[in-house]
Amino acid sequence: MSNEASEIGTGVLDQVVAGGLLYAVPIFIISLLLFIEGSKRIPMTVGIVGFVVGFGLVGEFYGLVGENPPVSEAQFRFIAAAVVGVISVSVAQASMRFLAAALVFLIITNLIKTGTQFDVDFEGDAFLSGVLTLIAFFLSMSFRRLVPALMAGLVGTLGMMLAVYVAVGWPVERLDGVSAPDAYLALVGMAVSAFIQWRAIKEKENEEAGHHKEFNYDF
Repeated sequence: MSNEASEIGTGVLDQVVAGGLLYAVPIFIISLLLFIEGSKRIPMTVGIVGFVVGFGLVGEFYGLVGENPPVSEAQFRFIAAAVVGVISVSVAQASMRFLAAALVFLIITNLIKTGTQFDVDFEGDAFLSGVLTLIAFFLSMSFRRLVPALMAGLVGTLGMMLAVYVAVGWPVERLDGVSAPDAYLALVGMAVSAFIQWRAIKEKENEEAGHHKEFNYDF
């Protein structure tokens, strides 16, 4: 199964490289949108990518429909690609929720272990247990907003780098994180993207708060 997934991924990447600017330009635009305001655009972007990838790959399965299929190959590709796009959005949203929960679990677990080293019983003491529960609650609320921004920043930066590499003819294999350190630059981009998105969210919240105040005092 992993080999099949690897072959599919390689096939898609080969198509992108062969397409040159035809693929590089839209990939860069979508990635830039993710980089700037990705926490709001992740479902849309994942859905588009899933649709495009599905449309390009499901053609091989058209022969399995039968000798006299009820739909044409183009219709089959479109329907299958739409299904892949919807599934991709659902998987992405579930993954973000799982990642946020996993981060909270790791922090709380390490906090309990650290407390044990200093003879602080977070689990046995009722008050400390309540404090720990509150910390977990606020962390989960924060991470649910933070994780989409971080994921969007990481994917957006890698997408822009991929588009640039394809456009100028550099080997995209350098972005695998193994053969070259290029992919680790995406961590810097992720941090910058998260900061940009955080500022945009704060500015919007301040504007909405200002509008509410004006409305309250408008007699």
